[in-house]
Amino acid sequence: MARKSRPVFPDPPKPGTETAATPKPMRRAPMFAKGAASLENAAKSAAAEERMYRNLPVDLIDPSPILDRIDVTEGLEDLKASLASEGQQIPILVRPKPDSDRFEIVTGRRRLQATRDLGRDTIQAFVRRMSDEDAFVAQGVENNARLETSFIERARTIVTALEAGFTQVQVEKFLGVDQSMISRMKSIYSGIGEDLVLAIGPARGTGRRKWERLQKLVSTLGPQEALAQMPDTPGDSSARFDALLGRLEGTTPVTRPKRAPSPPAEGPVTATRRGKQLVIRTTTAPEGFLDYLQDRLQDLLDDYEKQAK
Repeated sequence: MARKSRPVFPDPPKPGTETAATPKPMRRAPMFAKGAASLENAAKSAAAEERMYRNLPVDLIDPSPILDRIDVTEGLEDLKASLASEGQQIPILVRPKPDSDRFEIVTGRRRLQATRDLGRDTIQAFVRRMSDEDAFVAQGVENNARLETSFIERARTIVTALEAGFTQVQVEKFLGVDQSMISRMKSIYSGIGEDLVLAIGPARGTGRRKWERLQKLVSTLGPQEALAQMPDTPGDSSARFDALLGRLEGTTPVTRPKRAPSPPAEGPVTATRRGKQLVIRTTTAPEGFLDYLQDRLQDLLDDYEKQAK
């Protein structure tokens, strides 16, 4: 079928056939479209800028108020050799300090220390605006990724986070440590004291029980007297811890309460109540049961108090 052709210039309307309708005006673009696009582009540009890294002067980077590593120079020689031969592979993460031209380290303390030790003036860094909570979470994630983080370093993180204004609920959320353990770790660290902990070092592989034993000895002697007993043994901090603990346990008198006669056993586990004392004895209970029970005492008390409310 032949397609009808439309006239290029249509004939003018015949007299008397004009309509009163006026032609519709041309539709204009929304008034704020250009401005909105500019804002969107600006937002994308700002986000891209935060993802980029810059070379920052190391002298403008301050430490975080959340202290974790006890000895930042531990094992640093290998990292310094890598930076010297291969350069910096991973930027550190910093956040700008409010009302200042300075920055605060979030992750990458060892890289920053190694760069300073090498005498370099600048370091590659991601600069990102972060809240206190976001910075705390990022630092906690980095610490959890470090399998060698010791018990006392985690306790130090908790204590300094609480001193920085975080609540125990926030610490529990960010670090994944329940509140009863937070209270226990805080008590151990505060009882031993910052000076003695720094003198000992991270003592990797030394668990909570040994640190609790040291805390009890320090509470008897006093932190300064315990510090004066520190063996002059450079090197591995775990060996230094064991040497100090052995020295203090060998010189500190220990008074033990007199034990009442044991009642005849009536099962694998028996308990005798005497006023505010509860004596638990085992005969054929699995090995390690008493340790498990001792670790759970604070949790049991917390559960009881919740049910009593």
